[in-house]
Amino acid sequence: MELIECIESEQAALGTILYEPSLIQESMLQSSHFATVAHSLIFRAMRTVEAEGTEPELAAVITALGESIHQTGGIQYLTQLAGSVATTATFTHHERKIVEAYRLRESRQAAIRYVEQPNESALQRLSQKLTDLQRLGAINQEKTLKEWLYEISDDMSRTQNENKNSYKTGYAPLDQMTGGLQRKELIVVAARPSMGKTAFALNLGSNHCKNEGRCLLFSLEMGSKQLLQRVISADTHIDGQKWKFPSRFFSEEDYDRATTSIASLLDWKLNMYENTSVISDICSISRQTARENPDDDLLIVIDYLQMIQGLGRFERKDLEVGAITRELKRLATDLNVPIIVLSQLSRKVENRHDKRPVMADLRDSGNIEQDADVIAFLYREAYYDQDADHANQVEVDVSKQRNGPTGTIHLGFMKECGRFIDIDDTA
Repeated sequence: MELIECIESEQAALGTILYEPSLIQESMLQSSHFATVAHSLIFRAMRTVEAEGTEPELAAVITALGESIHQTGGIQYLTQLAGSVATTATFTHHERKIVEAYRLRESRQAAIRYVEQPNESALQRLSQKLTDLQRLGAINQEKTLKEWLYEISDDMSRTQNENKNSYKTGYAPLDQMTGGLQRKELIVVAARPSMGKTAFALNLGSNHCKNEGRCLLFSLEMGSKQLLQRVISADTHIDGQKWKFPSRFFSEEDYDRATTSIASLLDWKLNMYENTSVISDICSISRQTARENPDDDLLIVIDYLQMIQGLGRFERKDLEVGAITRELKRLATDLNVPIIVLSQLSRKVENRHDKRPVMADLRDSGNIEQDADVIAFLYREAYYDQDADHANQVEVDVSKQRNGPTGTIHLGFMKECGRFIDIDDTA
């Protein structure tokens, strides 16, 4: 925004308050938001008058300014501000432009300070400053009661397939329990190694892409190429072990199915990142993607939580994990998207007779239980007992759901190719 445009909005906002002093009570502006010293002083005087229980009329503001009125252009300038207002209807519009200009100025200054002295501490301050400024941009944009009620009414009139507040998972029993992957929710999927949590996350991401959604996949443990091989295996039922030597183990049918799958994947809106592990980078990429693709239904998948690096120094790992989950929950809310993050479980599960995980088993739990909207545990009995009655099933235990019921569902799991299916799915 040009400086002259910013100054014009400041003049309009100040003039509107002088014209209709009661508007000061509705304003979320602060004196620091103004670009010029003169306007900052005038608004500070208005707030001083308001704090004294008086409306900031012209005479009261002049009195509050005292000797500093000479720095504002004098009585004549204030009189011109009040006299130039034709309507109060544009007050909110000018407020937003003032805040937008303030955000840009502060962002620029924060970036300059970091460039002048780049280090880990400065990076943390920069990240926090930019996050705070971004949230400030939502000033005066809260929906009214009428708008919320219209939205609820609109949701009621839609069929499940038209629901814009959630994405289908591809698994009927899971959708029935959770309503799908809900926007603004942080969803934690936790399990011990070899239970299939990475495969489960890949299946959810794949199903979303097949429904023409966009998926960001941050893999902090496994390379993108290996993950794509697993996606193709799940899509084609090819045994994942064959990827070690495709030229030796692939049959002609395997080649045909894999080639067809690869051609299909080329049309997916899937972005994969294997070298991005710092929380600020994950947030930055996600925000940029959301901004550049506003019409896409975005899903973010992270594998896995304990490998994300927080900003700054933490005395304990659980404190770092807690800071990360808070940031991810904020990201989900700001972008209006669901975020799935995988999590490890502590080894103490293995010391119990019943090895089904519970909340207390979340590794480096920090604020995971508090910040997550949904927590689901995966458990395969066949991992511990090869003679189990349901060797090809996985229990998905939804142990926490902030806005819905909890309980356990069962999905079929084709371990060789990493494919999850509904129990009654014959595909």
